[in-house]
Amino acid sequence: MADLSVATQGDIILKAEEVWADSQNQTEMYTADAETIKALATKQKDRTRIITQLENPELEANNVRIVWLDSCGETLDDDCQEVCDFTASDIALAYKDVNLSKCKSASFQINENDLLRNRYTLEELVAQKLLTKTKALDEWINAQSLLFLSANAGYNKNAETYTLSGSTLQIPTADYTNDLYVKMAIDAKLNKLVDPFIVDNGALYRYYLKAQLDQGNSDGKGDKQRTMLFDTYFDLVGFPTAPVTDDTFLISSSAYAFASRNYFTDKPTDHHPKEGKQTRFTIPSRNIPGLKYDVVYEYSCSGKRFIHKYYIEANFDFVLNPVGCDILVDTEPDVFDQVTGILSYTKVA
Repeated sequence: MADLSVATQGDIILKAEEVWADSQNQTEMYTADAETIKALATKQKDRTRIITQLENPELEANNVRIVWLDSCGETLDDDCQEVCDFTASDIALAYKDVNLSKCKSASFQINENDLLRNRYTLEELVAQKLLTKTKALDEWINAQSLLFLSANAGYNKNAETYTLSGSTLQIPTADYTNDLYVKMAIDAKLNKLVDPFIVDNGALYRYYLKAQLDQGNSDGKGDKQRTMLFDTYFDLVGFPTAPVTDDTFLISSSAYAFASRNYFTDKPTDHHPKEGKQTRFTIPSRNIPGLKYDVVYEYSCSGKRFIHKYYIEANFDFVLNPVGCDILVDTEPDVFDQVTGILSYTKVA
């Protein structure tokens, strides 16, 4: 067998689709524990289409432009104006050019000699390996998303009787129940979090599940209603893997952007570097909405057969909204802190 043609690479992509969809082929093997990045990618305010501007000649290398609407410090007209002759000011569109700083890759090779007397075809083995490698990449990116949230959690102006330690609000174990949803609803209002959602390490999971099971009971409806205040994502595996010490994040969907870019097209295309030949294409993440991986295929001689090599790469980053509004946290002298749109909570004894 010689090199895998462009058409064969297309068949491998289709084979990966079949393996993923085939419930008899243990799709759980390819499903990543990546709840946090799933939530961030799903909930971000439709930034996927505007952050990757490959056609913009001003942007080079791994640069992307992220645009936010600056809603801080809105002003009103001094007086009502004539309808036929009024003046208006431009809206403040803030943008930030960002060089994607995160890159992660995976690779593998298959020697045709190892396939002798093997029930798998080369195409089947490549398809399954692409799925397992991208699963591992998805989980690595998930860990990076948690580190981003922990590093960018901001000031919570509604500490109430609790202790704000750094950027995380310490909540006693006795209060870390479904009642915390009510506390967070107030926090979201006072900190002006837009369309917030929760990512939790499992500290609230037992109470959340119990509320779903008890909702039919006469005294269980209240707990169920509390859990419905926010969409909640539980990442029991991701938090300790990252690792982060926060237990729960309350996140505004406008607080961040998950940015990525690709250099290849979806359709496998042959390229001819100085030595040999490469086929380049993209494949989608099966776990992270909107993310695609760049893939490079090449082959080399091994006796009377060939070695087939694959390289998979993701270029991405997490970016905090650069126009978070400042709030007054102390006076004499005035001290301001920025509401980042990400609040952290930690359970303490």
